[in-house]
Amino acid sequence: MLFLQNKFVVNIIRLYYTLYCIFLLILGFSFKGWKSFQRFIRKKPKCLEGWNSGYLKLKEVRLHYVQTGSDDKPLLLFIHGFPEFWYSWRFQLEEFKNEYRCVAIDQRGYNLSDKPEGKEFYTIDHLVNDVKESIELLGYSSAIIVSHDWGGCVGWKFAEKYPEMCEKLVFMNIPRPNVLLNYIQSNWIQFRKSWYMFFYQTEKFPEMAWTFDDMNNLKLCFRSNQMGLRNKKNFTDEDLEAWKYVFSSNGASFKYPINYYRNLFSDVKAFDKEISLEMPILIIWGDNDGALESNMAKISLKNLKNGRLEFIAGASHWVQQDEPEKCNNLMREFFAEK
Repeated sequence: MLFLQNKFVVNIIRLYYTLYCIFLLILGFSFKGWKSFQRFIRKKPKCLEGWNSGYLKLKEVRLHYVQTGSDDKPLLLFIHGFPEFWYSWRFQLEEFKNEYRCVAIDQRGYNLSDKPEGKEFYTIDHLVNDVKESIELLGYSSAIIVSHDWGGCVGWKFAEKYPEMCEKLVFMNIPRPNVLLNYIQSNWIQFRKSWYMFFYQTEKFPEMAWTFDDMNNLKLCFRSNQMGLRNKKNFTDEDLEAWKYVFSSNGASFKYPINYYRNLFSDVKAFDKEISLEMPILIIWGDNDGALESNMAKISLKNLKNGRLEFIAGASHWVQQDEPEKCNNLMREFFAEK
């Protein structure tokens, strides 16, 4: 894995981006003062009310989930990315509830799910095992799995370790993990886009950056010209408030989701191996992704015996929220294939 396995090189890059972000924090503080660190008590937005939710008691953690559809239907399991939670799948939970038991989990460290303290509890092995146990506790031996971003990294590794539990797989704007790590080291544009992965190796300051100025980075994440949804109507003021509520309530902290990244480079060998996958796989990719280069989607088709790639023109990284109708139509067509 070239320089990603070299701790000295990674630390030099980490230090550079940490100093740069500290400078930005100081600059922001000079304009807004101490109020930029003010924390607010928030009310639960109405958009989060009325959903059928529950908990899965795994061996290590308790995971919160939201469900649509009845228990007697085939399982359609959704795994969110960073910085998200089950609500990222709201359009899909409504779309497929008549045909499937749709379950969107909050991964460990997120929202109402348990939040172990140490970063060692957020390795890819822990995350993959959470998916396995979730499927089993829901009463199934296999499922159709739909995942995005970090949830997709978990989904890819889950498929490699437990292929018999994967009926079909849908990945949204996430390449195979080894493709991503190799591309960061061979493509300058992707390296620059991946700056935050190095910054997140630093303790405390990334959490400070995410909470700064009433969590303004969440707004930038989902609404900025570089990263945000193109269909602004699909991410309303209430949706933004839902994100801020979730990341400031119930013991939540950005530390736990960031811990996923803090294991990324130290756990490179776990991501490096790639095996051939035989189950049907659909990759859906919004080609206006501000974080990930589209060419990685094409490379990810290698070693897939039954893989297909569909680009959605103009869609952002948050493709399932940005273009839900197009995503849902592609998924429905894929699910119907024999």
